[in-house]
Amino acid sequence: MSERAVSEVVSYVLVFALVVSAVGVVSVSGLSTLQETRNDEQMANAQKAFSVLSDNVADVHRRDAPSRATEISLGEARLETGSNVTMRVSVRNSSDTVLDRSWKIRPIVYTGDEGRKLVYEGGAVFRTSNGGGIQVSDPPFVVNKDSVLISVVGLNRPDSQAYSGSTVLIRTKNQGTSVAYSNTDNDAESVTVELQNTDQPGLWRDYFEGVGFDCQTSGVECSYTPGSGSTIDQTYVVYHDIEVDIES
Repeated sequence: MSERAVSEVVSYVLVFALVVSAVGVVSVSGLSTLQETRNDEQMANAQKAFSVLSDNVADVHRRDAPSRATEISLGEARLETGSNVTMRVSVRNSSDTVLDRSWKIRPIVYTGDEGRKLVYEGGAVFRTSNGGGIQVSDPPFVVNKDSVLISVVGLNRPDSQAYSGSTVLIRTKNQGTSVAYSNTDNDAESVTVELQNTDQPGLWRDYFEGVGFDCQTSGVECSYTPGSGSTIDQTYVVYHDIEVDIES
């Protein structure tokens, strides 16, 4: 009888330990999976919000909307206005450089888990992670054999600022549009766009090369020429001054 009692106690201890271990394993792995799923869903929602932000800014500078507001939920992520990027645009005809202008454009950066980022910069949206990335939306440029339109979207804010742990509202307002260069006389031979201090040089080069520019192997300095002996029918360079206000 005493031996049977010991056997039952040992069995109970073994079964209890097995149940506790199983619950622990399931809890740890399950919580990790739930955390990853939540982070992925939050990043997907943020990407949709940045696409909406891009469309809203386009409404302001392209469709003459007085202002637009975009709401972005941060959770554990971080949103900040980054350091200024310089966009330089030059146009050259057969004898001279007829335009050489530079503007400051401030990016908006969303940083999620594991360094995953969304960046609105110069009218384009990029998504980056672990040194790689994709372009989510194109900048507002038009490039073909007959015409080139470079729209410089200059988001401006007095200082770099950061927000976390809440929902933020990004308000954009048109402060004015200026035409830096306009030519319909079919005499522009090349258009060059250069971006300095951008954190997305490779993605910018990929975009420009995809629409027919030739780029330097480092940095972002890309030139468009319509072909040997040809000129661009219509060339426009436009700067949009967009005020940004972020409320948390």
